[in-house]
Amino acid sequence: MFSKCLKAVLALCLVAGLASCDSKVGEEPPPPESQEFGGTQCLTDAKPVAKAFVVGDANKEELEAAWDCIGSAVEKFKRYVRGNSSDRYTAQELATFLEKNFLDPKEKVIISEQLQTEFMKLKQVFVGGSREYLTRGELDKTIALVKSLRTITVNLNPYMKVISLNWEVSESPNMQSDVRHFEEANKELQNAARMLASLIEQNAQGYNLSDFVVLMQEVGQFFGEEWEFPSVIQTYMPVIKKVKKALAGGDENSITPNEWRRFTLLGARGYVQFLRYHYFIKSVPETGTGYRLGYLARTVEDVLSVFQDLVAEKPEGVVSRDEVFDLLKTLEIVWPEFKVSSGLVFEGMKVKQLFFGGSVDSLTTTDFETARLKVSRIKTLIERFMPFYSIYGREWDPDMYDADEAQKLFMESQFVLEATVREAGVLFEGSYDLNDLNNIVREIEILYPPKDGRGLADQVKSYLPLVIDAKNMVLGGNDSSLRKSNWSVLLGFAARAYSDFLYYQYFLMGESLQQPVNLSYFSVFGNQTLNILRDLLLVKKENQFTRVELNKIVKHFIRLELLPGAINEQSADKLVSVVLNNMLVAPEARLSGHKPDALTLTSVEVGRQEMQIWIDTELMFAQMAEGWKPEEGLTAKDLLAVLKKTEKNLDAHALPLQAALTELILSVQSPVPMTTDYRGFVIISNKFEQLYTFKSLRDLNRNRAVARLLIRSFANDLNRINTFQGATLPEVEGAFNELKSIFVEMGLLDPKSTSFASSRFREANIFVPHSDGNSLASQTEITDLIGMIWSGVGINSRLRTELVKKCFGRDEEVTDNSLVTLSCARAAYKDAMPAIMSATPEYIKFMKKASADEWAYYMNNVFMAAGYVPNDKNLAKMGDIALTPHVIQYVEMVFARFDKNKDNIISTGEAIKAYPAFKGLLKELAADQLKSGVLKEKDLLDVFTFILRYGKPPTTLMEQARFLFKWKGKQDKWDVWADRVQLAQILGYIAEQVSKSPSAKLVQEPASQDALEKAASQL
Repeated sequence: MFSKCLKAVLALCLVAGLASCDSKVGEEPPPPESQEFGGTQCLTDAKPVAKAFVVGDANKEELEAAWDCIGSAVEKFKRYVRGNSSDRYTAQELATFLEKNFLDPKEKVIISEQLQTEFMKLKQVFVGGSREYLTRGELDKTIALVKSLRTITVNLNPYMKVISLNWEVSESPNMQSDVRHFEEANKELQNAARMLASLIEQNAQGYNLSDFVVLMQEVGQFFGEEWEFPSVIQTYMPVIKKVKKALAGGDENSITPNEWRRFTLLGARGYVQFLRYHYFIKSVPETGTGYRLGYLARTVEDVLSVFQDLVAEKPEGVVSRDEVFDLLKTLEIVWPEFKVSSGLVFEGMKVKQLFFGGSVDSLTTTDFETARLKVSRIKTLIERFMPFYSIYGREWDPDMYDADEAQKLFMESQFVLEATVREAGVLFEGSYDLNDLNNIVREIEILYPPKDGRGLADQVKSYLPLVIDAKNMVLGGNDSSLRKSNWSVLLGFAARAYSDFLYYQYFLMGESLQQPVNLSYFSVFGNQTLNILRDLLLVKKENQFTRVELNKIVKHFIRLELLPGAINEQSADKLVSVVLNNMLVAPEARLSGHKPDALTLTSVEVGRQEMQIWIDTELMFAQMAEGWKPEEGLTAKDLLAVLKKTEKNLDAHALPLQAALTELILSVQSPVPMTTDYRGFVIISNKFEQLYTFKSLRDLNRNRAVARLLIRSFANDLNRINTFQGATLPEVEGAFNELKSIFVEMGLLDPKSTSFASSRFREANIFVPHSDGNSLASQTEITDLIGMIWSGVGINSRLRTELVKKCFGRDEEVTDNSLVTLSCARAAYKDAMPAIMSATPEYIKFMKKASADEWAYYMNNVFMAAGYVPNDKNLAKMGDIALTPHVIQYVEMVFARFDKNKDNIISTGEAIKAYPAFKGLLKELAADQLKSGVLKEKDLLDVFTFILRYGKPPTTLMEQARFLFKWKGKQDKWDVWADRVQLAQILGYIAEQVSKSPSAKLVQEPASQDALEKAASQL
């Protein structure tokens, strides 16, 4: 575009120069030999020189000759030609002279009247006088002008390729010389602007910008070329006018005499910035990124300087917001897709105020000065930032480095990013109201409606209250403003959070935590995240986030549906309370009465300790299992030996792993190994040696970690906590009551359930490998129970899917309250269990071997034990039979633990050994009888074995007689024989008794002695 302008200007210079070479108007021309001006050949040669000049291909000698030709023509015109008036010439007289003497007659070029008119306007600018004629005195000025233009163009000639966009920047090794050449062109272009300004200023004439468009069109026609430049100028002229008025003041369409110098100089400076962008930012090779940055900074700085200088000389000294709006509104003419509103400009001025200071009503020289002075600081920050750009841009590949080098490089990038953005925060000039984010997004979407109809404005509006409350929680205050002092802190934490996200993306996303190196990365990630949380707390004067503050955030999460929909504000408050006052408080502090009701620095460290114990244990197992195939592992004996050896050789400072090892050793010392298959289902069998595979070890660590957390959070005796004795039933029920509402709202628990906690406590004491039947749920019992619950939930999920397919319609919605017939449930389970429950092989063998009636009786009792309430229609709620896999696992665990001869029968001796695990339950069921003296505690073994033998306690007269006269105290005559069917029957009976009122009795009140003796005689 600018090259076309230069061509046009040169054409004008030629026109101006040659306007002095016509025949004497109104007189007989002198003889041809006396008028041998050489004009035709001279101008014919000048036209290609002019074209070569504007593209940077002109030869200096040819350029000088062209100007000499023009100068000579002017002199000859003055000497030989007279117009109709003795001392002046009209535009037409000049045109006729050129057409006859200095333009090739073969081309039949005519200088149009419009071009004559536009030339005279330009003549007035350069040499003064009238637009109607050219005086002889002005010819002398024209000769001087030609000499000046000759000097200007000859000086510009070496740099015309640069100026006309026909230059190319070399690769990096040669870029320094290119930079020098460019700066020399910059210097010469500004010198030319100064010289032109001086020439114009002498005449104190103005010029209309709209005339320039017409001039360019006419010059193009004169040269016989279809230039794009005039149409482009015509298109952009409204914008140019608005920019001129906004930055220089005055009439938008005219350049007044006192505006020429700044208009030409600042115009040249502006064009240089465009050239700098074109060559060193847009087009520079990637290897020249450093140069690109340097030139970007310099370009921005110079552009700001141009604006500053323009505004400084503007009479008002400011650019008002209305002027900015008018300027931007004009761009809609040029770019129809560009839209702007006064509201958007207002919001933009608020952003300007944030970065540059000043007012939202105007742009001042101070604003531009402030911005310009920040450029070098920003450049310094970016230079510090650039070596790690690929990391920050999520384009980095850590696999190109070895592991240690990649970690080192990333950690360095984290430090640089945080330091850089914190320093950048100092550059902010003031406050910003976060609510204005919603305003600016709304204005943008009004102007540019989202194509899919889903805009950001509603999302921003929804999330802003969360952001504002989070800001107030961390930085203080009770408003929506971010103050100047907040920016460095906020940006620093934002940088750390982003770095944490990048660390996850580069080192953890999609990676398996079964690899030792990935676990070490996870440890880094977890600790970095906790460090951010810790440092956020340190920002607050109180060093804590209160429960009230955290609940505000949680309420927003609920409103935004970022938490499960079933959780409401009340249950969330309960959960927050448990986390703050139980889980994240050390037992010693909790038991001393400390209830912080806040997230504190100590809370973070408690959380860090528990996290590190889990990670270090995972890492130990990962290193232990390196090279194992999925089915490979260690026997319980071998694993125990490895754990004890590791504990013995452990460094004294490895406290997290020390804590885990103690708990693991207790768990592995088990009568039945708690191993799992590849799905995480507990393997229950005593007929083959089980192996702790890597999967089993990881599941064991998970179960251990959850059990540890529960006991340390809710047990009320420090000695029991430290010695792993665990929790009492009231403590378990207390913990459950704290969390019950959450379980209910998430659909995990029937709101009418009152025995959930006691049932789980009882299961831990009876049906897991470490069960001892006492009044405590120990660390190992809870660890076992969690593993079996996890397994049961997984099995039930798969069984439920198959049951739904078989027993419900394809589109039927199935909930826990949906009813299913027992027969259909049994059929669905029987089809699916061989594959799904393969981790309990002895049960599968039993199922396949049992008769249809026998297995149906077994399953009905299992359903009862799971929660099914018998009814005439034989219909069960889906929720009531959800614990079916759990009950089957419990039955299998009894056989795996106590069936020592592996004959699938619990015999007398095996029953006696199993009794301690069931003693606590029997005492609970017989509490009233024990209190009244009907039963003594020593009688409970008799009752237990009787139940195993006959499937129920003695309730009828004949059963009581058998118990009193044939069974009680006659251990040597016991013949206990309980298979899976009988054990399921007993569990069904126990479930029925537990669900009854407290008046239910394990043993009925004995009949009269006579009645008993009579019944005994019939045995």
